[in-house]
Amino acid sequence: MDYFSNIVGQNKAISLLKKSIKHNSISHAYLFLGPAGIGKMLTAEAFARSVIQSGDPEAQLYFKENLHPDLQIINRLENKSMIGKEQITKELEPWLGLKPYRTSRRVAIIRDSHLMSQEAANALLKTLEEPPEHALIILVSDDSNLLETIISRCQLLRFFNHNDHEIEKYLLNRQVDPDKARHASRLGQGSISLALRFVEEEALQEIWAVSSSMVEQMISGEKVEIFNTAEKMERNPDLISNMLVTILRDINIFKKTGREELLTLPGSARIAQLLKEDRSLLLIEAIGNIMSLKTYYRSNVNSLLINMNISYELWKAVK
Repeated sequence: MDYFSNIVGQNKAISLLKKSIKHNSISHAYLFLGPAGIGKMLTAEAFARSVIQSGDPEAQLYFKENLHPDLQIINRLENKSMIGKEQITKELEPWLGLKPYRTSRRVAIIRDSHLMSQEAANALLKTLEEPPEHALIILVSDDSNLLETIISRCQLLRFFNHNDHEIEKYLLNRQVDPDKARHASRLGQGSISLALRFVEEEALQEIWAVSSSMVEQMISGEKVEIFNTAEKMERNPDLISNMLVTILRDINIFKKTGREELLTLPGSARIAQLLKEDRSLLLIEAIGNIMSLKTYYRSNVNSLLINMNISYELWKAVK
């Protein structure tokens, strides 16, 4: 069974992983690094299952129930902001120390490994320095803020944002309405998972209504709108931040061309007309800064603090 078949894009990484399985040249540790929502975890699970299946022909029966004894996934606990040391020392290490039950390897995936505490990272480093012969550890990370010593002990595979065409094609294959697929693919800004969330008609309409209102109030209001906007963003910060970036891009395009058909969101033309002067450089700067800031939503940084900074960038761009 080809566990990689449902993954969109990431052909370079997948090709390398398939070759390593075919030639039995699998490293003891991998780091899958790239933006959120682009298929890193799906690829990690596909790789893990392919490796296990190569030594256990009946593995698929266990995968269906998420019960294969030689596969473990470490997730951040729901009530915690970080992956703690005990998850490494009491869950991962003892489990890896046991011999494989059904195949020749035990495979562990650490999801969101960029959220490991310093203590957890140091504990993992000891395992990476002297891994059990049968161990395969896959770190999935949105950020390169891991210890250099951890990165140096892993085979690094970089993952990249999808283009709009790839996302739109994926959505159309899932029987999504063509107009909705086109809008969602652009709003996803390279992330299939975000595009899927925008596909829900209510979500798309609601996020547009909230975000467009924020921009209009920034244009016409006082500086207190920075704080108001930051609080409103708390209801759905990642989707709203993407929508804000799209609106700013649309405003810039419309101010330069006057062509509504070029916009991702036609309603942005009305907002653009509220700006009386050329703010192209400020808009471009704000877009870049917001794109950078919103990556912190997947870290342990307080989301309201991120919202405040995004709101301030929005204020500078349109006020």
